[in-house]
Amino acid sequence: MRVIPVVDLLNGLAVHAVGGRRKEYAPVKSVLTPDPDPLSIVLAFENLGLREVYVADLNAIESIGNNLQVIEKLSEETNVMLMVDAGFRRAKEIEPYVERGANKIVMATETLENFEEVRKALDYGRPLVGSIDLKGGRVVASSKEVKRPLANVIQNFEDAGVSEILLLNLDRVGTNVGPNVALIERALRIATVPLLTGGGTRHGMDLRFLQKIGIAGVLVATALHSGRIGREELEKVQQKE
Repeated sequence: MRVIPVVDLLNGLAVHAVGGRRKEYAPVKSVLTPDPDPLSIVLAFENLGLREVYVADLNAIESIGNNLQVIEKLSEETNVMLMVDAGFRRAKEIEPYVERGANKIVMATETLENFEEVRKALDYGRPLVGSIDLKGGRVVASSKEVKRPLANVIQNFEDAGVSEILLLNLDRVGTNVGPNVALIERALRIATVPLLTGGGTRHGMDLRFLQKIGIAGVLVATALHSGRIGREELEKVQQKE
C-alpha cells in the first residue's frame, strides 16, 4: 500500500488543514522540518522513503491565485511523483500544471463542472484521479451534475477513464479521529479501479487496517508532522507489498 503525504499550499507556504475549514489554515508545524517551506517538507518526505506526494493548490481551489511556481520547484528539485489538485473545473485548466511538472491530475467533485471534463482531461496524457470529496458522508459538489450518490459518482468517474479513485473525507482531515471505515468499505465494494482514501488517519494501526481491507493508498499529513507515523511504521506497511 502506498502512503501518500499531503502538502497543502497557500500563498507559497505549506499549511495545516483541519476539517476542511480553509479559513483556519495556518503554516505547518512539523517534527520533520523547522519551517513551513514546501520544498523542505517534500524533501523530508522523500527522506522517509515516500515517493509520491499529493499537492493541493489552495489558492487555485479558492480562486485567489495559484502556486504554480512552487509546484514547478518541487518537480525540479525532488524526485517524487506529484499528484496535483488545483480545484480543476474544466479540463483546459490542467495545462499549466502539466507544464510545471504535475505527474498525476486530481479531478475533484467539489469543483468539477461535469464528468465530460474528466474525459477531456485524458488528452493531457497524465493519469487521472477522481476525488470524491465528502463531508458527513455526503458528496460535496458545486455542480448539480456531479452532486450524486456515492455509487453513481464512482461509476461516473470510472466511465470517464480515471485510473484511481480517492475517497477524501474533508471533515476528518487533520482531526485524528480515524478513517470513516464504514464508508470506505462501502466504496471498496463498488469501485473496480484502485481506491485511495484520506482523512483522519492517526497511526500505524490505521495504515495496517486500511491495507488489510484492500485500500491501495492512504493520504497522510498530520500524523507524519506530529511523528505518530514515522519511518518504522512506513517500512512495516511497505514490507507487506
